[in-house]
Amino acid sequence: MNVALIDRHPVFRTGIRLMLKSRFNNIHMLETGSIHSLTRANNLGDIDIVIIGLSEEQPEIDRAVLKRVMKKNPLASFIVYAAKPCLASVRLLMRMGVKGYLNKNGCPEELVRCLNAVAAGEPFVCHQA
Repeated sequence: MNVALIDRHPVFRTGIRLMLKSRFNNIHMLETGSIHSLTRANNLGDIDIVIIGLSEEQPEIDRAVLKRVMKKNPLASFIVYAAKPCLASVRLLMRMGVKGYLNKNGCPEELVRCLNAVAAGEPFVCHQA
């Protein structure tokens, strides 16, 4: 499974990468600090899942950029990992085609369940949202 992880915090990306590599045998990670830098990457056709981290400093996602990335990668499934879940955002993002929505305060097992669900083509929304 090829996963792109987008989060502005390098320590968070490292923790997620290490946790996922310990739980999934065949996972390959691409990491970047912003969704804008992901749009400039050339090898996105191989990405299965894109995890986008939102922070308290940046609680909203640029929906125009997200639409562009989703259109450029129609086979990829998208997961949003929010610092503060917002029901209105969950509804809007799911209507746009996001397959998973998580709270950054959740447990690691919830991320694993979300990845498994999304990889199987099923939506996943954390209970906090």
